[in-house]
Formats: sequence, C-alpha cells, structure tokens
Amino acid sequence: MIDRTHTTAALLITLFSVIYLLIPADINQYVTDDISLLTIGETRFIEDLSECTTGLASGLATPDGRPLLWKNRDVGTWGQEYHYVDHGGIPFIGLTYENDIDDYYAGINAAGFAIENSDAHNLPGRNPGANGWGGDPDDGETMSLALSTCRTVDDFQDILDSLNDENIGRTDDFNYGTFDAFGGAAMFECDGYTYTRYDAADEEDGFLIRANFAFSGDDTAGTDYVAGVHRHDRSLMLWKEAVDNGSLTPHYIYQVSVRDLTSRECNASTLPYEDYYDEGWRVWPYGIVPNSTTVNRYRTRSVFVGQGVAEGDPPADAVIWAMTGNPIGSIFTPLWVRAGSVPEEYDADFSRICLLAHDLKNWVCELQLGVDTWRLCNPDGNGVYDYLLPLETNLYNRTIRFLNSPNFSYDQLEVFQNIAARQAADSIAAWRPFYHVTEAFEAIYEDNNLVLIWEENEEERFGRFIPRGYDIYRSSDPFREGERGELLASVEGTRFTDHDAPSGGAYYRIEVLF
Repeated sequence: MIDRTHTTAALLITLFSVIYLLIPADINQYVTDDISLLTIGETRFIEDLSECTTGLASGLATPDGRPLLWKNRDVGTWGQEYHYVDHGGIPFIGLTYENDIDDYYAGINAAGFAIENSDAHNLPGRNPGANGWGGDPDDGETMSLALSTCRTVDDFQDILDSLNDENIGRTDDFNYGTFDAFGGAAMFECDGYTYTRYDAADEEDGFLIRANFAFSGDDTAGTDYVAGVHRHDRSLMLWKEAVDNGSLTPHYIYQVSVRDLTSRECNASTLPYEDYYDEGWRVWPYGIVPNSTTVNRYRTRSVFVGQGVAEGDPPADAVIWAMTGNPIGSIFTPLWVRAGSVPEEYDADFSRICLLAHDLKNWVCELQLGVDTWRLCNPDGNGVYDYLLPLETNLYNRTIRFLNSPNFSYDQLEVFQNIAARQAADSIAAWRPFYHVTEAFEAIYEDNNLVLIWEENEEERFGRFIPRGYDIYRSSDPFREGERGELLASVEGTRFTDHDAPSGGAYYRIEVLF
C-alpha cells in the first residue's frame, strides 16, 4: 500500500516488481478493439467454469496448405506431459496428465492423423451417471483409441458410429477436432449417442473455432451449459485476421491467439495494461487484468498445436508444436512421432518445462487476482515476455530452417527436438527478475536531512538471494506499477541520505538489484 506522509513522519513505498511484455513488432496488425459476440438465443453465458479453447484450419486457410489443430488445455491439474506411445497400434505422441499412460487429450500419430477436444455443455444425451460438469468422461480413452488406430478423419467417424449404440454411448459431451494426411479436417460435436460433423473446408474461411458449447446444441439451455462464448469470438476474430493476412501459422497461433488476455469487458490487446480495470463492483490494481474468461486462462495448463502435411507429402512429416505449463511462462518446441521419442523435458517423472512454467506463472500472478501485465512486459525490455518470446521465435525459425535445409535427414529429428526442448527449459530456468522493490525501511532525520535505512534483502527471487545493490527513487505522486519517478542514487549498502528532500513530503521506493 502507499502511505503519503509529511516530513516529520516515516515514509513508506509500494511493494511490487516492475516487469513488462514484448509484443512482436507486427502483432498489433492482428488485434482490433471491435469484438463481435456470438448470440445463442437469449442465453446468458457463464465462462469461468468451462474447459479449453480449440481451433481447426484446413489447408485452404494456411499459407503452406498444411492443416492446423489447436487446443488450449484448461483443467484443474497443472501437471502436464507429452508421451511417445507405441503399444502395437499406430505410434503416436499424446498430451496427458502427469504419469497418466492410459488417456490422451490431444495428439498426432505416425499416419498423420491428429485429434483434440473440448467440452460442449449445451448438448443433450449425457449419461445419467455423469455428474453435471464432468462426471467420468471418456474423452481421453476415446482419443487414445483414435490415435492408435485411425489413419483418416473418416476412421474416427467410424469410432463415433460404434459408440452411438444405445448400449454403449458416451459419458459426456465433447467437440472433437481432427485432421488427416489426405485433406480431411473436421469437427465432431458429440453428445451421448449422436454427433454432428463440420468440415473445415466447407467454411467460408476454411477454419473452425470451438470453446465449450456446440453449434448443434440447445441454444436455450441454462447458463451452466453454454460457456466460453467470448473465447470463441475472440479466437474467431484473431484467426480470421490471420487468414486474411496469409499468416495463420503455428508461430502466430502461439504468440497472438494462445496468449491472448482480452476479456469481453477488458481490452488488454496491448500490453502492459496501463489502466485500472473497473469491474463494476471492484476496481483491480493498476495494470492487472482478470483471466478467468480470457483465451489464456488461469486454468490453461498446456497447449497443443498440430501441423499436418499437404496432400501428397509423407504423413509422418506432421509435427506437434508442444507446450506444457501456462503460456505466461513457457516456450513451445517441435515434436515428431517419426523421432520415436519425446525429450525428457516433457516426460521424465515430471515435465521440467511444465514445472518451470508453473513457477513463472505463479510469480506473474502473484497477487492471485489476475495477470500482472507489468511483470510480462516493460518499456525497459526486461520482462518475462521480453525475454521468452524472442527465444521462442528464434527456436521456431531455427526449426523451419532445419526442415528446409538441403542437408536435412530424418535421422536428425530426435537429436534436434531434444536440443530444442533442453534449450527451452534452460532458458526458462535462466530468467530472473532484475530487481524487486522493498517497503521494509525506516525514515529518520540526521542533521536536518532525511535518511532511509533498510535491512539487507533476504528474499529469494528465483534462486538469487544476494543483491548487487539498491536503486533509490523519489516521486511527488504515489508509485504505480511501471512508474519509477526520479532516480536519486545507486548504493551498495542499506542506507541513503536525501540531502534535498522536499519540504512537502515525497514518496520513495528502493529497488533491490539482483
């Protein structure tokens, strides 16, 4: 908190770290302020109890003719892993929970078939034994079967046909996204015993977006069954602009769509957010935005982006652009089924990348209110995204050059993906806040001069305990995140004398330099 005082009283400063976000130079051309909203009947929408935002693009929508399949995985459990699976069927790489070897929730197999899903809360036909919002859904089991057996989208439709039997059914309702190596790309909206198929190539722009409702579902259902409308609309807008610009690529999806923090009421398309978000019944702290209804949510635990092949290309050339952990603190890297493994950073008792990203995300969201956007980016260029996003871009560009190299060999895939994952993990681990702000100090007077005295910083900041020194700032107004005021001095000790302290009082802050 900020406490303004007069010259005869102790002076306090705010407690925060000042860190900000790098927006790629061309990102703003993809982001607009005008967000149209989907209307389903007269239903009010609830968006913070729902799971996952997904997208499917046919080759018609991408600059290289390769289909794309995307899923922001929003779940309660933050431990996430990618596994290479070969149980005698078609080998595949799948995304799942830590140490779960039975159920998979997104993936690509060696035949170039890919699948993911999201919950659909406005479909009928739920198994009566399922418990409202969840119960015991069979989506992981269904997708594990599909990845080990399907070569085409039609093969997956055959699985759905078999489950339509009244004696079998599905225990919950889902939107499944799929593509194959032969031009197939379709979404299936599935209730307990029926489904509706939507082919991406039949759409005007060649792609489909889904959140947590089905277009074939009940448009008059109660609020508990229609969810994620803003996430759908926002993603639809971002993908539409990318298609129009010829830029719908895995890189765009990650750096623009996956990490989007714009909610229906709060336009945080430009970061850091330089305002106090007024929610009506409360005002959020400066620069902090809520993330319960955004595409990148507080429950986003991992991301899957599958990139298929153009018709006629080898099916096993499909690639997963994989991410574990919340996108706030993670980097995506490539995985190939043809490599025959996944790096240990994605599957070794615990995904190292996931663990590191979890720690970073918790630091950025330290106040447990939302996202502190000033910890993501900074005009000084020393925020989390300032550091991570250029590294992510570099890894992506290196991968493209590697694949297009005249000396490329499939035998190099495993080594390349392992190096990329290790470099991503090491880079995430290497980032540290440059400084931290302390309010634990005392103001006294000596010889008519104001003296600030504080204890040596003992707080661990991502592994660093010993400070390099301290910067002292002064301002006539309260400090807000991202504002420093006038730099008075840099000192190595824990004492500073302001010989020119203003007679009317001032605000001070001390930055601990690591």
